[in-house]
Amino acid sequence: MKYITARVRPEKVYLGYDENDQIVTRPMPNTEFVEKVIRIDRILSFTESYIFIECPHETVQTWEYEGSLEDIKSRLRGAGMLID
Repeated sequence: MKYITARVRPEKVYLGYDENDQIVTRPMPNTEFVEKVIRIDRILSFTESYIFIECPHETVQTWEYEGSLEDIKSRLRGAGMLID
């Protein structure tokens, strides 16, 4: 398994869809940034501000991260895990 470290804080959890096909979310407690070691295969995507993480019970969380998307891409590229 491969891992990446990042300083993150939780933002939102996506719980699924309601009976009207509207996405159901819940805000996460906005805490201080903490360093986490994240298993790469849990990561669904990165944006300029967020990491989308696959979680138990078929949920997805967004975590805000410190740094830039270019920093993340450079780290993944350096590890041979990014196809440009």
